[in-house]
Amino acid sequence: MTEQAKRILVTGASGFAGGIVARHLARSGFDVVGTVHRHDADGAFPTVRCDLAEPWTLDGTFDAIVHTAGALPYQQPSVLAYKKSNVDAMQHLVAFAKTHGVRRVIFFSTIGIYGDFCGNFAVDEDSPRIDPDTYGLTKYLAEEILRDAGLVTMSLRMPGLIGHGARPVWFTNTVAKFRRGEPVTIYAPDYETRNFVWADDVACFVGKLLTMDVWPHDRLVLAAREPVTIRALVTEMQRLTHSASPIRVAEGNRPPFCLNPARALAMGYEPMTALEIVRRYVAGLQER
Repeated sequence: MTEQAKRILVTGASGFAGGIVARHLARSGFDVVGTVHRHDADGAFPTVRCDLAEPWTLDGTFDAIVHTAGALPYQQPSVLAYKKSNVDAMQHLVAFAKTHGVRRVIFFSTIGIYGDFCGNFAVDEDSPRIDPDTYGLTKYLAEEILRDAGLVTMSLRMPGLIGHGARPVWFTNTVAKFRRGEPVTIYAPDYETRNFVWADDVACFVGKLLTMDVWPHDRLVLAAREPVTIRALVTEMQRLTHSASPIRVAEGNRPPFCLNPARALAMGYEPMTALEIVRRYVAGLQER
């Protein structure tokens, strides 16, 4: 391990993403402290309770912060709540980092910053932002606050994380429909997608980033390793769940898009393929 990052503060450590990252880093030999707000973490690492939307009064010295906390899109809070959770919290993080000499910050951002993907099939770090919603806009503002802070920073732009215990997304909802025997409707079945990330893959990449001497980029798009057609993906879901659910193809009113994680792959990101994610996810459900 290099000298760049040994003691790590992970925000949102009682949440799905923060908990996975904190546990992985602790197992990998980092000295981890997690922040929690309303809920406790699982005890695998020490925690401090605080409201990140208020000025930070944390004790201790940290080499890096992994910022996973924030309002989620499915919660649909008010504009003010999004501002407090995403923008105000980032402002307080930057102030804390500058005051306490924190060297590096990794921010869990979102592909929601891009807004309307219309006419932009291949999405990478340089793709334009078109009319993002409040959630996407406040996450982008948080990215910009971080980029202007004069710190060494990394914003990871991701679709919804997949794993057991994660919030519902199209991927997990579709598997659930197959398991219940409900019809599954898909759009643009022959377009390829890789718009999925397995949470453990992201945690491993965060650990790798914290051991690097230099980050050649300050924002990265994350996605599965290889694209697969929508039809092939849902057919594999159907096969693995032994489902008799019919698959229906409908006309969609939103053009498909495909994330391009080339920069992240070049930096050592090692994600599973979309089909491997399906197999891992369904196998985990069957073990429960």
